[in-house]
Amino acid sequence: MDILLLTLAGFALIIIDLLLIPGSVLVAAGSVMILYSVYLNFDRYGLGLASLHLLACLAVAPKLVMWSFKRYSLKGEMKAKEGFVGVEDHKPLVGRRAQAISDLRPSGTIALEIDGDEQRLDCIAEGGFIESGAEVVIAEIRGPSLVVRPAPPPEESASP
Repeated sequence: MDILLLTLAGFALIIIDLLLIPGSVLVAAGSVMILYSVYLNFDRYGLGLASLHLLACLAVAPKLVMWSFKRYSLKGEMKAKEGFVGVEDHKPLVGRRAQAISDLRPSGTIALEIDGDEQRLDCIAEGGFIESGAEVVIAEIRGPSLVVRPAPPPEESASP
């Protein structure tokens, strides 16, 4: 009876550690109690029953750990239609002109007018340093980053 109580108390300590006090020494104490109960089983009843006891404990312990991981892991999906956006889609900005509001060495910040509001966006300069105040054009999107290059001079209308 004491062997069963030691085993159950050991698992109880492990459960308390996993659920209530993560990172404490209760897992170690519970494991020692379980191993001591296996030792007592071996001492009293021999290798056969002690082996079965050990195998039963080794089968239950991983199930306990996996159960606790499932309990604390993310379960839901975060959908864009519910307002969760990982990285904004900047593809429509390619080709637009903006102004560097910080030195781009090669990363920095640009100001861009979007829907009548000035937006400040982080970017990376293609090809090196661009001074603050320079006009740039958004060349491409690389992952979440905007890549800019110096803007060519505005085209002047041809006069006859």
